[in-house]
Amino acid sequence: MNLRRIIPFLFALLFTLPVFGQYISNRKNRDLVDFKQYKYGGWMISPGLTYMYPSRVKYLNDSTKKDDNVNPNGRIALYLEAGRYQIFYNGGRILNYMDYSLAYKRLSGTEKYRGNERETKAIFKQNFLLANFNVNNIIQLTDYTFIQNSIGVNIDWKFAEKYETNGSQYAVNNTGAFILSLHYKLGYGIKVTDQLFIIPTLETPIFNGLKWENGKSTYGIFSSRYRPIIFSVRFAWLRIPSRGDCPPVYGPDGDADKQQQHMMGQ
Repeated sequence: MNLRRIIPFLFALLFTLPVFGQYISNRKNRDLVDFKQYKYGGWMISPGLTYMYPSRVKYLNDSTKKDDNVNPNGRIALYLEAGRYQIFYNGGRILNYMDYSLAYKRLSGTEKYRGNERETKAIFKQNFLLANFNVNNIIQLTDYTFIQNSIGVNIDWKFAEKYETNGSQYAVNNTGAFILSLHYKLGYGIKVTDQLFIIPTLETPIFNGLKWENGKSTYGIFSSRYRPIIFSVRFAWLRIPSRGDCPPVYGPDGDADKQQQHMMGQ
């Protein structure tokens, strides 16, 4: 499977979906969530995979010399996320809900260098624990499907890493122990049941603030640059209020405090 060709195609496809969705979302759809029946907050989990998409432009030693003997490649690794979501009152308008989570991810890739009639190879495997925060916009397509656009921040702590080299002369650059990034996520959501939503999602950084590399959104490792891409599948459940919960109130504005208690799941 040639992921170098598949991933750009997936991004191109997903970026056209919101435009397509604007045309068909004008039809009157049933609400995705019945706010009279369910809480505004709940749990979610997101298993997935990561891939380090390699840069095809490589500059070594100085900014003017390109070395075509360098061949970087990404490797598939694991991702697992768990957290909570909070729907804004009545589903919000432009921003519909927020979420926050903790996650584990591994980023892995290789770099081959051919020179002096021999080939050297370097492999990196980096393990991170991270915290995520996102705000999300929903474009409803049908009664059961929607496009999700998300923007958020993540702070990663690299708690373990492993490198394997066989004499690569350029295996020098690396990421820092902490990474702070602004990221973008694009997903296609499916309402499977009245309470269960499944959202396959693609995520990538759009700006890195730590380690600072002139605002680049890719990671400099060895002598190449790699774009982290996360494919995950979010499972989110709506919750029915229990007997001990404050029931929803749909009266005058003076009942706003009681409505807020219900929204927060209190």
